[in-house]
Amino acid sequence: MRISFTGDIMCELPTLRKAKSKNKYDFKGILSDSEIFEKTDYIVGNLETVLAGEKAKFSKDIYSYNTPDTFADEVFKAGFNLVSTANNHCLDRGKDGLIRTMETLKDKGIEYVGTNLNSCDKRYKIVDFGNLKIGFLSYTYGSNYSINKNKLDNDDIFLVNFFENQEWIDTSRKDLYSKLKDNLISAETRVKILKLLRRDFNRPRIDNNSLQQLNPNLAIDIQELKRETDFIILLMHSGGQFNKEPGVYTKELVKELDKLGVDMVIGNHPHVVQKTEYNSDFFVAYSLGNFFISPDTIYLINDNLPLYSIVLHMDIINNKNYKMSFSISKIIKKGKIEKVVDTFELYKEEGINKNKLVNDCKQIYETFTRKQDKDFSIRKEYELYMEK
Repeated sequence: MRISFTGDIMCELPTLRKAKSKNKYDFKGILSDSEIFEKTDYIVGNLETVLAGEKAKFSKDIYSYNTPDTFADEVFKAGFNLVSTANNHCLDRGKDGLIRTMETLKDKGIEYVGTNLNSCDKRYKIVDFGNLKIGFLSYTYGSNYSINKNKLDNDDIFLVNFFENQEWIDTSRKDLYSKLKDNLISAETRVKILKLLRRDFNRPRIDNNSLQQLNPNLAIDIQELKRETDFIILLMHSGGQFNKEPGVYTKELVKELDKLGVDMVIGNHPHVVQKTEYNSDFFVAYSLGNFFISPDTIYLINDNLPLYSIVLHMDIINNKNYKMSFSISKIIKKGKIEKVVDTFELYKEEGINKNKLVNDCKQIYETFTRKQDKDFSIRKEYELYMEK
């Protein structure tokens, strides 16, 4: 039995524009045209957009997302069984948008974890893999309140699993210049202008604030899962942006999750691959990177290779014995076509820069494993030697 985990699944403005034809949106092939899951039985990913419907207005801003339902069709076609919905974009269209997202995923046959339709719902998912019962949890550091201005009142806070209680503080600038700039010039246009002027338009951000007080629901969920399952996997939405190393907040958070009894942490949010750490009792992958993001996304910082990601494979042997390996995927663009490909298959194609592909994959491999490999070559899979 193999479980595979992917990084962030995004639907940015360039993807949305290319998919549109006569008021319809066709995302066929962007996720499903890949051989990377050919041995996989169960796929888990991070869905970093809401499905709030056309009336809530599809994405027009580079930092606030709402995607057509046909995108979920492609997620399903690619084979995803479970997606995390607790992330910083889950309230981009408010409470109603989040509720519709959960209902749409359910209608499409995709399970979700991290957000909850009802206050009495379990905040986790339990999946029986025959010889191993696994509990899946998903929590997020926040929901971009300073950008989308959508907060939950006390009666609705159950909708999202937050690592900490939310203070709903607006940290955006309030001066007149900033207000005029935000109202008159879109964020996308501002980035274009900065690029033309050869000014900094974005920079890696690291989460160096300290962890304050964990949401007590987290410990409750973990204790319940200890009683009901054999193994606990937490899908963690935390970290900076485009930063190669995890920051203080995330490292402190991971230590607490280890103490609480989580067996495995799969991280997302930084949009680049970060390291993995493990011992006989605990495994963490701090960030798997972007499983899908448009190569034309205007704010991308390419230094740390955001178009590459880790697809992490967990092969269950028996009971709590398992092996870990991974594949390296890449997002490519050919004309209007954007899609995820397996770098092992990409390497076989004619007309690509094979030296660059090897060097890029080597960088991803060494970042993720924290190991140097002088004889690196592109492979279908790379072992992590995690058998217990």
